[in-house]
Amino acid sequence: MNNTHLPKILAIDTSCDDTSVAILEGDKVLSSIVSSQNDIHREWGGVVPSLAKRAHQEYIQPCIQIALKRAKIKNIKQLQAIAVTYGPGLAPSLEVGIFQAKQLSLENNLPLIPVNHMEGHLLSPLLKNSKGNYYSKIITTTLPWLVLVVSGGHTEIVWCKKIGTYEVLGRTLDDAAGEAFDKVARMLDLGYPGGVVISHLSKQGNPEQYKLPRPMSTSNNYDFSFSGLKTACLYQTNDLKQQLGDQFADIIPDYCASLQEAIVDSLLIKFKRVLKKRKPKTALVGGGVSANLRLRKKFRQTLKKYNIPIYFPYQKFCMDNAAMIGLAAFHKYKRNEIYTTAEDINKVDRIPNLTY
Repeated sequence: MNNTHLPKILAIDTSCDDTSVAILEGDKVLSSIVSSQNDIHREWGGVVPSLAKRAHQEYIQPCIQIALKRAKIKNIKQLQAIAVTYGPGLAPSLEVGIFQAKQLSLENNLPLIPVNHMEGHLLSPLLKNSKGNYYSKIITTTLPWLVLVVSGGHTEIVWCKKIGTYEVLGRTLDDAAGEAFDKVARMLDLGYPGGVVISHLSKQGNPEQYKLPRPMSTSNNYDFSFSGLKTACLYQTNDLKQQLGDQFADIIPDYCASLQEAIVDSLLIKFKRVLKKRKPKTALVGGGVSANLRLRKKFRQTLKKYNIPIYFPYQKFCMDNAAMIGLAAFHKYKRNEIYTTAEDINKVDRIPNLTY
């Protein structure tokens, strides 16, 4: 495709509790709007689907208008396509984005590109700014890639031979890494979302203070499990609260650091196992948990030993966002994986098998 004629794509993501709209020109982000719902869900200790849907319905139109304005797009008909997350995610939340995307597509006679949310996270390290430069640094990737997608609801190791061709080598069998952070944060009365708070408190803690399991570390596969770690934390924190009483708060930084180390180690153990077998040319890590600084440090140290470059998303693109959906849509657009008829467009929220 001629770089002077890159498609402009408006992308929407309402997969969970953030309303996001972005406009991309090829792989370049012209605008990226994310409206967080953290304040809405914090008092409940987690996402309430009905409240999330209501907030998406309220925020989606303003987000679209701001995204267009910041991208200096005066008319939606100037775009070449509309993209939207069709899953995985919360069904009530997804409905809002899908309905809006279908409406924009049909009203403006633009093709619609449905995108798997996980493919967005997988490709997120490759987003570029409006000048065409990678956000973090110069990136030179060579296929095949080994990718860790680690978010609030999913943890997967993916082998990528080329963009659009993926093989899931391992996944979480129960709680994902992000869920482990959030659930233990609730045990520690740290509020929601827990991952950010635990990461911050860990800076003042000793990661070796409390012994926590690395579940499935000896299993002969690439799958993950964090439910055992969560259960171990539940029993241990209950015992500590009884033993320490009011002084329990004093040990929270150490406990956060110990939990963080256990989760990062669990991820790294399986990732290293694949590295030795598959020998990728490049490694990528995406998803909300990829923002964790301890994870980034330990993965960089490990991949340096293997002489394999590793790349993470720019911090603001680690969490759910529409820019990564637009990037995945751009590559689908190049492969002509688009919906153009009303009949096809109306099938987007009923795609039977959720695959990359």
